[in-house]
Formats: sequence, C-alpha cells, structure tokens
Amino acid sequence: MKKDVINKLIEKYHLNGNVESVKLDSKAGGIETTFVSEDQNVVGTVTAKNVGIEDSELGIFTTSQLVKMLGALDQEVDIKLNKISDKCVGINFKDKDTDVSFMLADLSVIKKAPTLRTLPDFGIKIKLTKEFIEKFIKAKNALPDSDNFAVTSNSSGTKIILNYSTINSNRITFDTVTEKAMETKAITFSAKLFKEILSVNKNCDEGYLEVSDKGIAKAAFKEGDYTSVYYLVQLQHS
Repeated sequence: MKKDVINKLIEKYHLNGNVESVKLDSKAGGIETTFVSEDQNVVGTVTAKNVGIEDSELGIFTTSQLVKMLGALDQEVDIKLNKISDKCVGINFKDKDTDVSFMLADLSVIKKAPTLRTLPDFGIKIKLTKEFIEKFIKAKNALPDSDNFAVTSNSSGTKIILNYSTINSNRITFDTVTEKAMETKAITFSAKLFKEILSVNKNCDEGYLEVSDKGIAKAAFKEGDYTSVYYLVQLQHS
C-alpha cells in the first residue's frame, strides 16, 4: 500500500503535534479514530476508507515518533500487525529493503475523547473554500501570537475576526461565504488549532464551519476516502 494513505490519516488527527495519543479502530478495511487535543479545545473524528489493515484496535501513544519512523520508508510499504494472544502489541512496516517496528500502547493509557451526546443547533454555516483556507492561514501567520478568532454575524454579513478583543488590538477581519447566518455577537475559538485543522484539510473536496451561539463550532471536511469532523469549544476573550 501507499505510505501516504497512513500519513494523511495521521496528519488529519495529529494536527501538527496537538494530538499525540489515539486509539485507531480498524474495521472492514477502513480506520476511524476519535480524539481530543492536548489542551482539550478540540474533539474530533477522522475516518479513512480502503486502508486495508485487518480488523483491530491499535493504541498509538506517541504519534510524533510514528511519523518520524515512517519517514525512513519508501512510498510502497507492507503492513503487518504483531499480536500476542489476539492483542495487538506492534505494527511492522516494510518497504523493499527497510523494516520498521513500532510498539503499540495499552489502550488503558490512551485518553478517551469526551462523548458529544447532544449537539446544539448551528445557526451559522460558512463554506470553507480554498480561498477561505488560504486567507485564514495567511492571517494567522501575520499575527502568530494571536490566540483566538471570532465569528460574528449581523445584517452586514458574517465575518471572521482574528485576534478579537473588546479592547483595541491588532486584528484582521474578513468576510465569509455563508449558507446560513443567524445574527450573533462575537464567539471566539482557538486560532492555533483552527489553522492546523485548515492546513491538513486544505485539499478537501468540501468543507464547512458551523457555529452555534451556545459556544460550539463544527468544522467538517470530505476529501476522497477521508472524512474529518472537528468540534471546537468557545474560548473566553478579553
């Protein structure tokens, strides 16, 4: 199989190091993982079809280490699970002349993501076009120390405000393309994590950001065999 199949799955949950430990559920040829970021400001689920690993539960404790080890391999790899009494204890990756063995963690040490049992109504739905993604990433790079971005909507439109504050501050504001827009005051979320979410989904076939005035945002993407959903929780702002 292509190494990029695994790498893309990892990118979409790892978020450039913001999620290290996950459980991967392999079933019917696909893989799904539900995770929470280290700062607990994002909960997400990433699903990949047609991966081709046998049905199993895999505990990845240090994703950054796995990424480095995969870097030693060529593009075409074979994958084999190492088991003891039907319990997966390792993964073996092999190309034509290199063999990589990665040890798996006991599932009891993997932090479980909180279950989102009841979701609020999302009054705002913003289309995440390639132009939006590029604009947000450039804005965040221009204000690297900004902690938040705000979504606000009124009769003049729905806007994104990077580095929002109720007092004077350096900020970048731009308009959005909306499919639904309920009037709401500024609601802030993690700019750092949202930038990483956009970066790993910049080639998506379809993407949307939905925002609830209850303080929850949902970013959802489809890209070929991959489906990614991320829930961001509201931040307090000054």
